[in-house]
Formats: sequence, C-alpha cells, structure tokens
Amino acid sequence: MIKSLVQNPTNLLSTSARALSILTTNKSDIEFLDKYDPQQVTLLYEPLMVVDQHDQIIGQVTKKDAHLLSNIERQPSLVHRAFSFFLFDSSMKPARLILQQRAPEKITYPNLWANTCCSHPLFNQSETNGIEGVKHAVRRRVQYELGYEYLGDLIYLTRIFYQARNIPDDGIFGESEIDYIVMAKCPTNLTVDFQINKNEVEQIRAVSLNECEQMVEQGVTTPWFSKIVREGLLAKWWSMLDEQEHVKEGELTDEIIEL
Repeated sequence: MIKSLVQNPTNLLSTSARALSILTTNKSDIEFLDKYDPQQVTLLYEPLMVVDQHDQIIGQVTKKDAHLLSNIERQPSLVHRAFSFFLFDSSMKPARLILQQRAPEKITYPNLWANTCCSHPLFNQSETNGIEGVKHAVRRRVQYELGYEYLGDLIYLTRIFYQARNIPDDGIFGESEIDYIVMAKCPTNLTVDFQINKNEVEQIRAVSLNECEQMVEQGVTTPWFSKIVREGLLAKWWSMLDEQEHVKEGELTDEIIEL
C-alpha cells in the first residue's frame, strides 16, 4: 500500500518497470470525475512521462492515471516526472520566496500553499528533453497559472523523489514522482507583474524563510513543500541563491534526493 511505500521509498525506486497495461479508463473512471471542476478534469488527460528509478523515460500516461492511488498501489514502479519552481523576489532584502495558494477548484491539494509553481513537463517533443524540457514546461506553466512571462535564467538544482496521498485524503488521488527543482531570482511586483489564473491559483504571497517554516507547522502547505522545508533543503537552496553560488547543472544531473 502507498503508506508503506512512503515510509520506504527506496523500495519503490528499485522496483523494475513493468508493463503499463493495467492503466485503463472505463465508464466508472469517467463518472467519478463529474463532481470536479470541468476545466481541471480536462487537464487530467494531459500526457505525462513515466520514468524508471534513474529518471529515464519508459512510457507515457495521462495525468489522471498517474495520480490515481489504485494505479500507484497496483504498480509501484509508476513514477512520473514533475517540477517544482521557486521564484525569489529580489526587490526586497533579503529576497522573498513567492508562494501560491492552490485554487479550491484544484483536484489535488486544493487551498494549500506551495512554492511558486508546481506541475509536469508533458510527453511531447518540447518537454521530454531532460532539464531543458523541464525549463520549457516551467515557463509554460508560470505563464498559464500566474500570467507571468519570466524571461531570465532558470537554475536547475537537483531532483527529489516523493510520494503523498491527496489532502484532504479522498482515497482516490495521490502522487509518486521525480520532481525537478528549478529556481530563479529577479525583482518582481506582485500587483503588476502577475495576472493569476483563478482556476489554478487563489492568491500569491512573498514570504521569508521563517514564514515558510511557520506555514509548514500550521499544516497549510502541500506535502512536497512541507518535506522540502522540514528536511532543511529550502534553507540550503535559499542560501545558495542569496550567495550567488550557482552550481554547474551538469554536476547535479545524477542526484535524486529521496524524501
């Protein structure tokens, strides 16, 4: 079950990839989606990448099938590629991290706070190409969710692996993914530079590290963001960015941090 896999993610990452034929869409699968926001349901049919324990692409799957607990539990090698983007506002000293509160319409983790933008590169020619494909996806989703066209450099740091059940726990959806961590730092104006998509994002805030830690303790943040903060990773990355210690991306491509 997913609970035991969360407690021992190494077992999941060492599981050999099996056939994806168990992932099927039947009438009952479609009918249970009727209670969700129609626009969000449409996005459930985006094609995602299924990857192995080394983050090599081994197939594709819809966003819906990748996030169904029943599929994750039946097929523990069902891991998909994702990204988490952290945008730091350098107009304030020290810099502040821009957080988003996920919209109530979201099917997974509605109303919870997370880093600037979290989504998936798609299984297409533009976004299957490793780090560069992920960066393409970051720019696409930041513009879609936040109405913000970021034109500066994106810094890839590392990858994390994690699993989580939906919050509130609906017994239907969860996550099992290898998540690319991408960061950027630039001066921004929250009231001018962003035009948020209210179907995706309820609101945005620029916060300090201490405020991030307080929000995690209050239980109002998503599982991946909470894990990143509690493991001290956010503090480490924040310090690196503040000190302009830009690591070479090629030196980090083999690292996957298990949370």
